[in-house]
Amino acid sequence: MYVCICNQITDREIHGAAHLGVETLDELAETLGVGTCCGRCRDCAQQVLQEGVAAVRNVTVATLASIQVVEISSCSVSGPCTIMDTRDPAVANDQRKAMVA
Repeated sequence: MYVCICNQITDREIHGAAHLGVETLDELAETLGVGTCCGRCRDCAQQVLQEGVAAVRNVTVATLASIQVVEISSCSVSGPCTIMDTRDPAVANDQRKAMVA
């Protein structure tokens, strides 16, 4: 749906701006030009922006809630942890051997 007819800005573009970090109507006007001509769209643009910002915050909270912290007991705090077995031929970045061209 078009929100700003003067600048042909849609609700999807406003939601996209919210996902990129735009949070205020002034920032929206600066980035997309919403409400910079006749100004009739400012109330609707504000509402659509608030919906977009709320959606971004809900996604962030849901993402953070799903992260689990686990202890890796096989690593020693006194030395480096081995993530891959460098003896495995599938490990391409074995820097113990010089590369020959």
